[in-house]
Amino acid sequence: MRRENIKKLRQLKRKIKKIKWFPSYQSFSELNIRGRRNDRERYKFLDFSICRNKIVADYGCNIGQTIVKAAKAGAYRAIGFDSQIDSIEVAKEIKEILNLNNVDFYVVDFNDMDYEKQIKNAFRGKIPDISFFLSVYRTKELRDRDALFQFILDNTKEIVFFEGHSVKEIDTVDFYMNLFNRFNIRGEFLGFSQGDTRPFFKIQL
Repeated sequence: MRRENIKKLRQLKRKIKKIKWFPSYQSFSELNIRGRRNDRERYKFLDFSICRNKIVADYGCNIGQTIVKAAKAGAYRAIGFDSQIDSIEVAKEIKEILNLNNVDFYVVDFNDMDYEKQIKNAFRGKIPDISFFLSVYRTKELRDRDALFQFILDNTKEIVFFEGHSVKEIDTVDFYMNLFNRFNIRGEFLGFSQGDTRPFFKIQL
């Protein structure tokens, strides 16, 4: 790594600890950034090579862990959306340090009246082939989580990867299977992405 990037990385790690919403949440093994969500464990049953030459979206990307994985696996274009400005600023710095030209990040509040238009504008008339919706659905700040989930389903061509939250009493496999039934879709349970919590699903469209 070049000297200027080493300096940027040190500054970046300090910023990550000060993020207002989920500080030090995501890990980046390629940059020795440690967070609560280990990138090796989280994706242990996911082969990112399926993203090769695909357009990929991540809704609720935090500082871009999933988007970086998709981009490094050869995604044609990978875009992350998050409502937190400081998280997106960090994500953009990570993109610069890793020299990922196929990546973009946008600040989008999913409670905004025009969030759908903002997202569609980012894709310039294209529709993602693969979307990630990870540990976002039950976020208490979302005012209409079902509308957001339906938008993602309607605006993805091939696959949606869906991760549940970590409250064992609520976030069971059955809870999410029943949710998928309400949307008339079938989710394939892949396993738990954090110990014995956070059920992870593949939704083939």
